[in-house]
Amino acid sequence: MADWRNVGNWHWKERNCFDWAKKYLEDKLTGIKAASGGFSAEVTSVDSVTGDVDLNIRKGRLIAIYDVEVKLSWTAQNGEDSLAGKITIPEVAHDTDDYVYDISANESTVAKLPLKDFVRKHLTAAIGEKLENFTEDLKQTNGSDMYIPDNKAGATAAPASNEQLASDFKQGKIGSSAAADSEEGVVSGPKGAFSTVSINQNIEFVCSAGDLFATLTDPQRVSVWTRAKADIEPKVGCTFKLFGGHIEGEITKLEKDSLIEQKWRVATWPKGHYSSVKIMLEQTSSSTRLALKQTGVPFNEEDATKANWDKYYWNSIKGSFG
Repeated sequence: MADWRNVGNWHWKERNCFDWAKKYLEDKLTGIKAASGGFSAEVTSVDSVTGDVDLNIRKGRLIAIYDVEVKLSWTAQNGEDSLAGKITIPEVAHDTDDYVYDISANESTVAKLPLKDFVRKHLTAAIGEKLENFTEDLKQTNGSDMYIPDNKAGATAAPASNEQLASDFKQGKIGSSAAADSEEGVVSGPKGAFSTVSINQNIEFVCSAGDLFATLTDPQRVSVWTRAKADIEPKVGCTFKLFGGHIEGEITKLEKDSLIEQKWRVATWPKGHYSSVKIMLEQTSSSTRLALKQTGVPFNEEDATKANWDKYYWNSIKGSFG
């Protein structure tokens, strides 16, 4: 049996930090004030915090994964005029700092609109400034005792930015280093028949099959190595979109910790054409072997597809989690 303890931080270790996050947000956001030109506004209370907040560690890299909804109460004044209301922030998440503020007021008369507008422009800006430190404070407060020291643990390269991912996925600029081979075929498309190839790749990951299966299917983990929001769920029949919609498809079969089958396409492929992807995971005593078999890849997309699997799936996963 393999020893899957987190020695050297090679393996996924997770901590639920929701209770800490709820108190943090209550403490930091309650009492926030903004004032300008005779107007003033204040957050009077944090009414609710719901969602998930987790801190993960992988080969010495602390990774914060969170998505919460926050509801606040506020008051505003300008001379003798006053107004109260609510603010809902539907998504405070690890993969965005462009927050949406849904603002309501207990009065909707024209005379009160300047007060509500002041809250929208100035109080929300003050709230956003407080939220800027959330990720770092989450890591510093909750992450120190999750690490098991190991001076031999090597550094991993940071994944490319989401903008670079999108550009390279479209252009296929990079080369592939994973063990791979291909076979040819022919399919019919909207513009006539075109040749296709099959791609086979074999990669080894120093983690458990369970960790790797979750890393490929769990939306929170997928969002880490794709560097963007991941529209995917570990369910048969789930349609998915990754890398800002550049990769899309549907999960057709799942066998927990051992098999993932998908309909899979790049958005620039012939309209309506999907390849078939089969990912098989084999647990060994010290690692997991991943075998990829992909059929139906357009012939002229072979090199780019091999390269993109290598760089934006396998290398990005290793760069993010070790």
